[in-house]
Amino acid sequence: MSRRAFGLGAVTSLMTLSGAARAVGAEPSGALWLRGVGASVPHPVYMAWADRFGPDLGIGLRYVPLGSGAGLRAARDRDADFGGSDTAVPRAELERADLEQVPIVAAALGFAVHLPGVDTARLRLRREEVRAIFDGEIRVWSDARLRAGNPGLALPELAITPVVRRDVSGSSRLAQAWLASGRPEVRPEAGVEAQAGERPFGATPGLAVFGAHGVAQTVRRLRGSIGYLDLSTARLFGLAMLDLERADGGFATWRPGHDPARDAWPLVTRTRIVIPRAAALAERSAAVARFFRHCLLHGGDLAALAGFVPLPDAVRDASAAQLARMVDRG
Repeated sequence: MSRRAFGLGAVTSLMTLSGAARAVGAEPSGALWLRGVGASVPHPVYMAWADRFGPDLGIGLRYVPLGSGAGLRAARDRDADFGGSDTAVPRAELERADLEQVPIVAAALGFAVHLPGVDTARLRLRREEVRAIFDGEIRVWSDARLRAGNPGLALPELAITPVVRRDVSGSSRLAQAWLASGRPEVRPEAGVEAQAGERPFGATPGLAVFGAHGVAQTVRRLRGSIGYLDLSTARLFGLAMLDLERADGGFATWRPGHDPARDAWPLVTRTRIVIPRAAALAERSAAVARFFRHCLLHGGDLAALAGFVPLPDAVRDASAAQLARMVDRG
């Protein structure tokens, strides 16, 4: 099975998300409209924040979720007021592009499958088994290695179709970092995060689609599929996260009210905005900073409702102070 673009899923995903992005936020009269491009993971919380806070702040927001790579390019090339990225951009690259990077919210990532007739709440896939699936070493759900770890489940004689992101995605880098590094967890709190770099999963057999919504749509309708995505998108499409192997060899189960720091969910990323620092753009960059500072300070409950994870207090306070300095410069 060769890796190929899943055309319908890609087109549907981009149309759905771009349409949603144009409708983000209310239409405050006389608003300053800001344009963002970037990671698809934070799109739902940006939409919720724009609806709640945009009218009172006099700011409108249009956010086009085309992936972390597109977000960094748009900010670097000054094609957007800010970019969104799920990967940490190296300081040297930020300096070259005259950008500031600010953590905004955290998101939990995991894996979802489509296995009719199987109680996936009981399915246990160890990290090495998931890696073997995405490397093409395990190709059917009835593989002896999967059955050995799931003696109570009747895993079917069904081909496995891995679903990966075709766009340059921070989620892809995070998932590959977890699978390939040999580490039991990839979390900012553990001092480990995915970094910007080469496109991950380039040799994975299966389907390549655009955006987190493309992954969710494909997994939801394709028997035997497995894909990686964030909790918020999984919930939106009615997909359950598989339990993930913890550092101690046990499994973490996502549940309502889950605290990934307390309960050691292995895959957590911070999503960031990157903002131009150029003096000519100071007014618009200050408006971006003012909007997101307000969201950081007052939008935690909305973020949690949308399936996101609040930043640790120290990180949130540092981000708010960084944004305040940008507001003052504008």
